[in-house]
Amino acid sequence: MAPDGSSGFDVADCTAFVTGANQGIGRGFVEVLLERGARKVYATARRAETLPELAALDPDRVVTLQLDVTDEAQRRAAAAAVTDVTFLINNAGIPGSPVAEKRRMLAAPDLDDIRLVMETDCWAPVEMARLLVPLIKSNGGGAVCNILSIGALFCLPEYSSYSIAKTALARATAGIRAELDRDPVFVAGVYTAGVRTRMSAKNLEARCSPVEHAHQVFEALAQGREDIYAGDEAEELRDFVLSDPKAFERRLIERFYTDPLTIE
Repeated sequence: MAPDGSSGFDVADCTAFVTGANQGIGRGFVEVLLERGARKVYATARRAETLPELAALDPDRVVTLQLDVTDEAQRRAAAAAVTDVTFLINNAGIPGSPVAEKRRMLAAPDLDDIRLVMETDCWAPVEMARLLVPLIKSNGGGAVCNILSIGALFCLPEYSSYSIAKTALARATAGIRAELDRDPVFVAGVYTAGVRTRMSAKNLEARCSPVEHAHQVFEALAQGREDIYAGDEAEELRDFVLSDPKAFERRLIERFYTDPLTIE
């Protein structure tokens, strides 16, 4: 529920906190938050050298913070600096090791990649919510938006570690939503597909830009949609997957052996 008692959340006049904001989907969120009238945007990134370009988008409203979401000390320092926050966008994430075998469960020499991706793509967003939701509530309410992936609906065998983490975050999002059901904090999960970013698949065409994706997400939030399918044909892909999950799984396995998916 939004602070005004409505069923959705309007980003106008919010104070947003965006992880992984320096490029791709995260930067798209920052740009569209400014366009839609956010009061302030805390834009975070792991690499400090990427922050000045973000601040230049609007020096009066963009506040940049260095944040490695897997670093507990940095998470706590960031939370201490953003006491006026009303909207958390958990966007930061990694696709997994550049070495294909390390992203798998049986071929990997160990499970280090799965553990790292889980820490970054699942547990870190949960930790950010644990730190910022009390602040959001103290500021009258707001929203939490976890950026998932359409891959949370199935397993990409070329990126098993990523699929595992995003599926886990989808379930974590549902758990957070349940815990906040009686509070003025709207909780949404975004099943993203087909957005042109550095993590786009080389052998799949993506037509949706990060800015277009952000507009889709914010429109859905305003409508009160808890499960948001945003990007290039995300809803169509969802319907295709769910119409016959086992047939879709077999298609992915066949591609795994004949034309493996690779990320740029």
